[in-house]
Amino acid sequence: MARREITQYFDDIDGTPLTDDQVHTVRFSVDGSDYIMDLSEDNATRFLELLAPYVKAAQPAPAARKSRTRATGGAKRLNSRRIRQWAQEQNIEVSDRGTIPKHIIEAYNEAHSS
Repeated sequence: MARREITQYFDDIDGTPLTDDQVHTVRFSVDGSDYIMDLSEDNATRFLELLAPYVKAAQPAPAARKSRTRATGGAKRLNSRRIRQWAQEQNIEVSDRGTIPKHIIEAYNEAHSS
């Protein structure tokens, strides 16, 4: 029996269902605590507009030293979603979150190479 898991995203502010293409993940920090929200484009824009005067008045914090560099942001998230979706379509078991196993990424790249 084949099993297919579907991930459904919801706007963290108003609960609106979102497709993969509609999700805007917003990360921010306040007083040393890090936060993350999945928002619609409208709510993400509103949030950033509300913060704009505070960001304009603030000074950038010194960059923290990191032991390694990691790719982050929209491009990586979008690629991960595409890989997960492809793996599920191929009946390859893959988790909805976390690191995608190297063999799945390699299989995806091989299937999509020109």
